[in-house]
Amino acid sequence: MSGSLRCRIAGCPRDVAPPLSVQGVCVGHYLDDVLDRLNAALNLCQAGKSIEYGAFDWLLTQGDFAARALEHGGGATDPVERTRLLELLLCLANLHEYARHHSVEAPAPARAASGAEAP
Repeated sequence: MSGSLRCRIAGCPRDVAPPLSVQGVCVGHYLDDVLDRLNAALNLCQAGKSIEYGAFDWLLTQGDFAARALEHGGGATDPVERTRLLELLLCLANLHEYARHHSVEAPAPARAASGAEAP
């Protein structure tokens, strides 16, 4: 990619896919971050604790990126990264199901106040 943005993580020589230009990270580092956040959220759920609505909502929206990246490439041409995108979608589905069955989301009034920005 000529004139492309490089990943902002020190020592990473990879290019940033256009959908990740705001984050400034390559697909691999994006997946590291999202999967870490997702695992933390799942751990909170399993411990019976609540997830902040903004964090929960942000995680669920990452499924959109994963689905588009799998459909159109989205910078994820490496088979390992494509497998990790599928893992992300599966974990998001598990989180959503767990939340639906265990009511781990914040109550409705807190949702409006906290917004959907990343934590």
